[in-house]
This record gives sequence, C-alpha cells and structure tokens, in this order.
Amino acid sequence: MSKLIVANGCSFTEEYYLDRKDRWTTKCNVNINLALGGGSNERIFFTTLEYLNHNTPDVVIIGWTATQRFMLPSNNGSRIAIMPGHSFDENIGGNERKFSDFYYKNCYNEFTSLERTLNYMIHLQTVCQLKGIKLLNFNSLLPEIGEENLKSIASMAFMSRKDKDIEKMGIQHNLKKLKGLIDKLDKSTWIYEFWYSMPVHCKNFPLEKSGHPDVDGSNHWAKLVKKYL
Repeated sequence: MSKLIVANGCSFTEEYYLDRKDRWTTKCNVNINLALGGGSNERIFFTTLEYLNHNTPDVVIIGWTATQRFMLPSNNGSRIAIMPGHSFDENIGGNERKFSDFYYKNCYNEFTSLERTLNYMIHLQTVCQLKGIKLLNFNSLLPEIGEENLKSIASMAFMSRKDKDIEKMGIQHNLKKLKGLIDKLDKSTWIYEFWYSMPVHCKNFPLEKSGHPDVDGSNHWAKLVKKYL
C-alpha cells in the first residue's frame, strides 16, 4: 500500500523554479506539498499543524528555513511572507516591503527567532510521535549551531547589561536555554545526520539562477530522501 507523504518548507521544498516532474518531492512521491518559496518557520509550523489537525499522513518531511524570516497575518485575511529586504502576500503576491522594513527595524531578534524555531521543531516532533507519523527533518537555511555561533545568538537575548559580569552571566544563561532545546530534538528524525543541509548535500552541482540546486542537484537530494522513507 502506498504511503501518504506530506512535505513542507521553503523554496528548497517547493522548487517552483523546476518543472514539477523534476522536483525532488515528485520523485519521492510526495502527495501534498505545503511549501512556499520565501516562507518562514512560523509558516511551516502553522500550516503543518493546520494540516495535521485534520489528516494523519504516514510521513511528514520538513525542510526548516532561515530564522530571519517571519509570517505576519494580513487584515485582508491572507498572510504576509517577510524576508530581509522583501515581503509579499501569500495569495496575491506583490511587493509588501513596508512590512519587512517595519519588522526588521522594530521586531526581529536573532535569539528569539531561533528559540521559536526550536520550539516549533519540538512541538511538531511531539505531535508526530503522538499520531504515529514518521517525521523527517532537514536543513534548508538554518543557522549554524556550533558553540561560537550559538553564543553569539545568545548575546542578542533580552538581559541586564549594566555591567560586563552580569551580561556574561546572561549570555551563558541564554546559551544554556538554546542548548537545552536542541537536546530535546530527536536526532533520529533527521535525514542523514542531525542538522543536515540540502544545499550542502547538493554543493557539487550547478545552481539555478535563483541560487537553488538544478535538476541534477535536486535528483541527487531525492535519492538520499528515498532512503529514509
């Protein structure tokens, strides 16, 4: 019996720049592709849960994206996809730059964005476990999680900075929070290895003008994903 497979992510999962027959999701027999080029981890989390509230597929494949992105509700009932330097309405397109200008000036924080993403991962992991769904994660555009980069991100958290010693304690506290969340992630749900990246896997193949893997690179990725289905 064939499996019901759902995928979600950003452009590395939607692959709008390739013919449908050439996309890795097509070659992996993905039935439902919820991904959106330019979409955020907020959108990935929300639309996946929205789907799972009404359906129980056999497999869910998630390509987590850049934490700088965001999803903002619009007063027209649609959603705004926010990226550095650009925003657009998910349903009608267009340039909604005013939203990205406002978001990055007034709302974006590197620490809270990564913290949210990690919590999304943990929650979705729990939902899939409870529903008996096989979960496969991969990295599209996630930040590095080595010690130094995590420490740099932790330094962006809200904390007292009235002197260097207190600030140092605050950074260590928030670094511990990030590491604690990362430790809660089930490493066995990741394709190939924990935090493994599709762009890295396809690095030896030419890129499309959009900067994404070409047909051969996408096919190379599909061969890897099939091993985990």
